[in-house]
Amino acid sequence: MKRNDAKQVFDIPVYNTIFPFLLKRRSDSLVYHSFELDVTDTLEYIRKFNASKPDFRLRFFYVFCAAIMRTFVERPELNRFIAAKRYWQRNELSMNFVVKEKMTDDAPETSNPLYFKPEMTLMDYAKIIDDYINRSKEDSEDNSTDSLIKLLLHVPYWVVSSIVKLLGFADRRGILPQFIRDADGLHTSVFVSNLGSIGIEGSSPHHHLYEWGTTSLFVTLGALERARVFGDDGKLVSCRYKVQVGFTVDERITSGFYFIKSVKHFQNLIEHPELLEKAPELPPPVLTKKEYRKKLKASKKIHS
Repeated sequence: MKRNDAKQVFDIPVYNTIFPFLLKRRSDSLVYHSFELDVTDTLEYIRKFNASKPDFRLRFFYVFCAAIMRTFVERPELNRFIAAKRYWQRNELSMNFVVKEKMTDDAPETSNPLYFKPEMTLMDYAKIIDDYINRSKEDSEDNSTDSLIKLLLHVPYWVVSSIVKLLGFADRRGILPQFIRDADGLHTSVFVSNLGSIGIEGSSPHHHLYEWGTTSLFVTLGALERARVFGDDGKLVSCRYKVQVGFTVDERITSGFYFIKSVKHFQNLIEHPELLEKAPELPPPVLTKKEYRKKLKASKKIHS
């Protein structure tokens, strides 16, 4: 079986291959993880960066997104999904998030996938994200998701239901056209929700995963908060800036050990954003079926 958006993964631990049969839906496989990031040094890095380059304003959200994408590059099992009971490695590196034109109840929202290249560095990510946000606020009508939904709702509901079933079948078989995947925004590596930007303080609520599409990871970002640090004598020692992050992941795509190591890798990138200025070391591509069989044979010879 082949897909037009991913390559099948054969090099899977035997124990994991049964998961898609036992846990048939993403809603059966959700794992939630929350943690707090100390971003004091990150904000200082951003302040110095903006002071040295007045022609471009780097924002914390850009660094946050760049760190997520770099984690996907260097920890590629996160960029997988389950479809038709099989494991798939996504062909592209992508992200989706919602941009609200104004902070009012009736202000329009824009949501379209952004695509990146694995070798990109911090400024590459930042410029793409900055350009997309600016364009979205200037032209909020350019929303492929809304356009597709409006088109569907021009026909009777029973026709819509039939079309959705047909598209779902095409998606499971891996033949859904690219323009449909781009329009719905739920076929990306990750969906990011910047809840801090809409005034949510404290903990960052978790978001569910959708059965539609192939997105296996949802990340929520809370608001920046200042935390005072006091000494044993009760005197103020310093102020630290912290933020709450929530991950929702389809546990079938990788092991818990791999996921937690990936989260720690992401934390390290956020706390040391200078690492994002360097190009990453790209991991090897997934093994083809032929290569996997060759690996198995070699392994059996070693243990025989």
